Amino acid sequence: SGPDGARKTTERAIVSTVARRLVGSSRCAPTMAPTALAAAVLLGGALATADVPSVDIGDGVQMPMLAFGTYRGSLRTCTVTEATKQWLDLGGRHVDTAFDYYTQPDVGAALKASSVPRQQLFITTKVPGPIGAQAVKDMIVNVSLPQLGLDYLDLVLIHFPCLEKKLFPNKCREKEAEERLDTWHGLVELKKAGKIRAIGVSNFDADQLATLAEASGVTPAVNQVEWHLGYHNETLLAAMKSRGVVLEAWGSLTGPTAANPGVALDDPRLKEIAQRYSAATPQVALRWSALKGVVPITATCSAAHVQSDIDAFAIQISADDLAALDSLAPPVIDSAGMFFA
Repeated sequence: SGPDGARKTTERAIVSTVARRLVGSSRCAPTMAPTALAAAVLLGGALATADVPSVDIGDGVQMPMLAFGTYRGSLRTCTVTEATKQWLDLGGRHVDTAFDYYTQPDVGAALKASSVPRQQLFITTKVPGPIGAQAVKDMIVNVSLPQLGLDYLDLVLIHFPCLEKKLFPNKCREKEAEERLDTWHGLVELKKAGKIRAIGVSNFDADQLATLAEASGVTPAVNQVEWHLGYHNETLLAAMKSRGVVLEAWGSLTGPTAANPGVALDDPRLKEIAQRYSAATPQVALRWSALKGVVPITATCSAAHVQSDIDAFAIQISADDLAALDSLAPPVIDSAGMFFA
């Protein structure tokens, strides 16, 4: 079968091992709310890298402040490969995937088909949770990197602080705290080996992140959490900024759901603010997040929406309007009050 056959055998073994770790937990596939898409207008202007700024996440690593999410449920009328390739063709450079999304091969196909030089790309993936140092090293080296067709990753996150969803947001067991630390040590080793440029976490509250940082001596560069106009944890944001951690937002354009009242993109108050800037409401939502120092993630099958999202960074929202956007929904004011989808 040759090297490719051996690689596939190794990949299946690692996936099987991780799957066994997930058996019995209430979380299998993610159920993150799909990104809400709204009609957007083209404002024109230069593409992507000229318009989207980057943020320093440590060690000189620059992360573009707009990511493209590849959770399959957010891309209803196109394939992940088509959407990711379009994102790159139109100037997007930051792509977000995860082991749990089962889209790493799709993203890899888009990267292979793209003419964008590797050094211009920023690729993020996530490992499922506290799976241990050896498992995380095996997963990145033998699954994620081969599936993506890459020699290194720009950012790897621990997707969840504990494997059992029923324990969120802040009831992860003590044993999982030990496994979080062990998993983190595995990522630290991969970073030292040059397989990863930056490492971080996702869906961690302030205490979980602090414990990890203090026990290891290595602070996560990024914490990716739910953040949008209808749900923004200001206390968590302040805690992350105090540690030099960049907050990244999943669900950036999420509207109302059964679990969260949210703010719809056609909310009259949001539309009124958008009209002042001759902008579409999704543009205002994305720009609001970025101006607060939170890196938004978008997802769309529409070329017009891609261009509109990139053009959002040309909008300069006034302090008064930023405050008005903050007040569209009551902010979350405790570091543990996080909703996990």
